[in-house]
Amino acid sequence: MNGYKFSNTSLPELNYHKNFSSEETDLPISVTNNIQMEIEETLSFDGPPDSMITVAGRVYLYFAGNGYLGLQAEPAVIASTCEAVLRYGIGTATTRTAFTSPPVFQVERLITEMVGTDRSFYTASGYMANQILIEAIEGTFDRIFIDEASHYSLFDAAKRIRNPRCRPITFLHRNPQNLCAKLESNLQLHERPLVITDGVFSLLGTIAPVREYIDLLANYDDASLLIDDAHGFGVLGSKGLGTLEYFDISPTMANRTTQDSIDDFHFCTNNTDTAEITTNLYQAFSLCKAIGGSGGIITGSETFVQRLKDRTTVYHGASAPANPIAAATATALMIAAKNELRMKLQVNAELLKRKLQEQGIEVDNNPLPMVILTLGSAANMRRIQKELSNRGILVSYLPRHTGLGSQGALRIAVFATHTTDMINELTETLGKII
Repeated sequence: MNGYKFSNTSLPELNYHKNFSSEETDLPISVTNNIQMEIEETLSFDGPPDSMITVAGRVYLYFAGNGYLGLQAEPAVIASTCEAVLRYGIGTATTRTAFTSPPVFQVERLITEMVGTDRSFYTASGYMANQILIEAIEGTFDRIFIDEASHYSLFDAAKRIRNPRCRPITFLHRNPQNLCAKLESNLQLHERPLVITDGVFSLLGTIAPVREYIDLLANYDDASLLIDDAHGFGVLGSKGLGTLEYFDISPTMANRTTQDSIDDFHFCTNNTDTAEITTNLYQAFSLCKAIGGSGGIITGSETFVQRLKDRTTVYHGASAPANPIAAATATALMIAAKNELRMKLQVNAELLKRKLQEQGIEVDNNPLPMVILTLGSAANMRRIQKELSNRGILVSYLPRHTGLGSQGALRIAVFATHTTDMINELTETLGKII
């Protein structure tokens, strides 16, 4: 496990615990403070999240979260943060229309080079990136259809559309047949549909059937497909470029527009394998999942990215991502681009699923680094989670989510930094207690 020890002699004492007033709790302040501190200490990581983590003074094997490549604990990434603080400070204290720090530009250059597009726009969160993207293409669609299990950020962004006819219409999770029925029953003549979906549904362990959606949307003029690829980028595809690459679609086809009209969105490609696609493609990434940094990114053509900046209030009214965060993210991107960690992640994901199957546990054989397990009732799964914790292994229990059912599910995530012995310990322990 990567460990970091800092001397307290040169640092001021910091109090991270919220104080509750007696008016809020009807208890003495000293009592409520102690209760809050106990809660926080049981939930606080004592160090960067990695394959092993310390919580409340105890070391655990960590099979939760989304840091698939393990870069959030990489020493070089953390060192970049420290160096950027000393050189650039925390932030620019102004919007991006004025000045921007070099680390922010570096993130945009690196992503642009990785994906092969003209430009990129780096913003404070993937949540915000989805809002910016949908805001930028408003006026190019007349109806919105969204997978019922899509991330909250997509629903929130869709609800911001001013056109009352664009109230999001949900369709069954990963169900092209149900989507087709919804399109046929809700679209009027010449109306343009926008279909919205996650690329990877991290809480369900599933991948959107992008090819089937594209084939379906080919029957509609000027139809669009928008993908939130927060959990696909850095994981799927031959170069880790996400869900489109996984389906042999060049990511450069997404987020393109003609230069002679602000409302006529099209794309072009020299790739003969994907030239037949007539659906407008849009996508946004998150850099705080596999990449282990922070923020959201939208790549695209020169004119498309410029349109993002022109249309979104975020570019004109919000600060850029903090300098140290951007520097760390840039370093993580350079490491991820080498693909060594992603290849190790694939090996670990295959090993985890094979070992679970050997324990008689049925799992999907997709290439995702997470498995979602329904093992009886909610009470039974909470028992399993607690027993694993008692034996020094942390996994997640999801009490509710669309597609899980009322009992919820256990979620296990594997990182590139997990060893074979760690994975064996998890699966063998799980086999004993289920």
